[in-house]
Amino acid sequence: MVAVQNFKGGVGKSTITKHFADYLALHGYSVLVIDCDPQASTTTMFDIQPETLFDEDKTLGNFLSPRSTFDDFRQAIHDTAWPTIKIVPSSLGLQDAEWDLTATLREGGQAVREGLQRLRIGIQSIIKDFDVIVLDPPPAMGFLGLNVMAAATGLLVPVPARQLDYLSTIHFMDTIADNIEILEENGTPVDYGFIRVVCSAYTPSKPGEADMWKMMQATYANFLLSQPILASEEIKNATQAFRSIYESKPSAAHATYQRCRDNLDAVFGEVLQQIREQWPSQSISRRANDSVASAAA
Repeated sequence: MVAVQNFKGGVGKSTITKHFADYLALHGYSVLVIDCDPQASTTTMFDIQPETLFDEDKTLGNFLSPRSTFDDFRQAIHDTAWPTIKIVPSSLGLQDAEWDLTATLREGGQAVREGLQRLRIGIQSIIKDFDVIVLDPPPAMGFLGLNVMAAATGLLVPVPARQLDYLSTIHFMDTIADNIEILEENGTPVDYGFIRVVCSAYTPSKPGEADMWKMMQATYANFLLSQPILASEEIKNATQAFRSIYESKPSAAHATYQRCRDNLDAVFGEVLQQIREQWPSQSISRRANDSVASAAA
């Protein structure tokens, strides 16, 4: 369960979630995307309109709300255009669920613990149906964000090579430690197999960004993926059409498109390696190796 997590908006969280899910599907994995952000950008990129779920009671918001009687997480799962990608979409009621979860603070004890574990419990009911679950949390650490942290087994933190984003992420890393303590104090321990930072939307020809990339290498060391995600008009044009580049035709020269795709493949290949190292089942790992080999062939 990988959460693409950062408090700051505009860092490419939803774009990375969409592209990573598509990458995994192309490599033979069964994927569930869970959009926990009320802004619903990831949901929209999978061609589901949040407003169509407004009157629907089988949604993530209704599942997470302590006031709801809806307790079958599986029924909140929707098909996508990809046969091996399913999605639990965000909806307009997700923000209401945040308020309902926050209200459990007044009750304390068991109510708070249950409120922090609701997403984790839902995922456990369907976990055997998927190889990888990708979580897109909100850019804030309320009860929704804490639910994502409690459910995840790995964190991927996107950080553009810009000073404000860099400084914000330093604060975010401190906050992660604080929130892990909050979860543990409320009977919800977490154990992340990996935490990795990925430099997103990087333009190496810009002197300021090149300097920030060097600073990130020095700061994050082994926590930083070796490949940054390069800024590309191909990604920009694809996301404007609510697609990933894995679904799009080249908008410029084919060589430009291929460089962009090769770059994303290299980045996501590093993340996939981290995931495979965490799998307890050797049979799944062997199947993953076979899928990757088949895709490469």
